[in-house]
Amino acid sequence: MPTRRPQDALDVRDVTVSEGVGMETACTPTGVEICFDARDNNCNGIIDEGCGLHTGILQFTIAWEAPEADVDLNVYDPSGELSRIGEPTSSGLVKDRDCPRVSGECQGQNVENVFLAEGEPARGRYRVVVRLDKLNGATAPVAVRLSARVGQRAFAMLVELSPGASTEEKTFEFTL
Repeated sequence: MPTRRPQDALDVRDVTVSEGVGMETACTPTGVEICFDARDNNCNGIIDEGCGLHTGILQFTIAWEAPEADVDLNVYDPSGELSRIGEPTSSGLVKDRDCPRVSGECQGQNVENVFLAEGEPARGRYRVVVRLDKLNGATAPVAVRLSARVGQRAFAMLVELSPGASTEEKTFEFTL
């Protein structure tokens, strides 16, 4: 008799996204992991693994093709603290990098990644904001893929961002 699959210890509730944004499958079975596309290409539950990005039981990744566009991934933990580059929040969230960079650190691969570096995820409401900071000559709208890993579940969505009060950012919120 087959064993029952264990229930995910991270129960995701009350998922909301910006109006007009739809959730889609985060897994696209291509057989191998393709780097810097913010997808789980080999359907193993991990986004862009083996690509130099950190992963964790909580992971939020964005990727976009317009090399000149400056898009920001801002992740707020249940206490409202914003994840920062290289420095964990009190709940353990860390941001890998901020693209694009004049220093060339992103090398034309525009990806931003926030992950839980240590410990158990804090319980409460998380807020993920994908925001267009500057077009820098890119053509609007800028298509950005957001993928989120929460425990064994992965969520994904494609958002389009343009300058303007109602079109420059999209949100994804959930409660653990």
